Amino acid sequence: MPTRTFLLLSLMLVLLLAACDSSEPLDETTPVEAVRVEDLPADPTTPDPQTGRPVGTGRYTFFSLRTGEIVLRYDEPDRSDSASTAWDLAFQGTNILINGGTSGPGQGGAVVLEVPFDEVTEAPTDDQFRVDGVDECPNGVKRAICPGSGNGWYNYDPTTHIVTPIPGRTIVVRTADGRYAKVRILSYYKGAPDPGAIDPEANPSRYYTFEYVFQLDGSRRLQ
Repeated sequence: MPTRTFLLLSLMLVLLLAACDSSEPLDETTPVEAVRVEDLPADPTTPDPQTGRPVGTGRYTFFSLRTGEIVLRYDEPDRSDSASTAWDLAFQGTNILINGGTSGPGQGGAVVLEVPFDEVTEAPTDDQFRVDGVDECPNGVKRAICPGSGNGWYNYDPTTHIVTPIPGRTIVVRTADGRYAKVRILSYYKGAPDPGAIDPEANPSRYYTFEYVFQLDGSRRLQ
C-alpha cells in the first residue's frame, strides 16, 4: 500500500475513533426514566418459637441504584459486600442507610425534601446532604435519613400499627460513587396495597416498593 494512502486511512481511523469517544457529554435534554422496585425484603419478621412475637434478623438488604439490583439480601450469610461501594441504600425495617459516613466506604449522603417526587428536578448542593454518623436527627440518632415517625419518610399509626409513606416527601441520594438519584417510597407492605386495604396476613410488612430516578451522567439533573 502506498505511504500516502496508508496515512490517509490512518487519519480517517483516528477521526472516527474521536467521534465515537465515550467521554463526549450526554445530551442533557434527554429525560431520565423512573425505575420501580417491588417488594424488596427489608428483614421481614417471623414468629419467635419461644414467645410467638415477631422478630427479624437485624440485618440489612443492600441495593444498588446504579444497577437496579439487590447486592446483598438480609438472609445471605456472606456479608462482605456490605463493606464495599457496590451498594447505595440498605433497608432493615423502617431504617434506611446510605453508603457513606459510618455506614459504608462510599461518598453517600441523603436529604429528605418536602417536595413531591415529580417536582424534584435537580439534586441539592452537596452541603445540604446529610451523612450517617455525622448529622443528628430530632431523636438524637445520627442518620442521613432520620428514623422515627414523622422524622424521615414515614408516619406510624400507634392505633393500627400501620406504617405509611408521608405524601410529598422525596429522598434525594448521593450514591456511593458520588452521583445523584431521587427516591419515592410507595409502600412498606408486600403487594403494595392501598393503606386502607392492608391485610397483615396477605400483606406482611418490611417489603419496600419504591420508584427512583438515577442520573447516569453525574449531573444533578433529576428529570
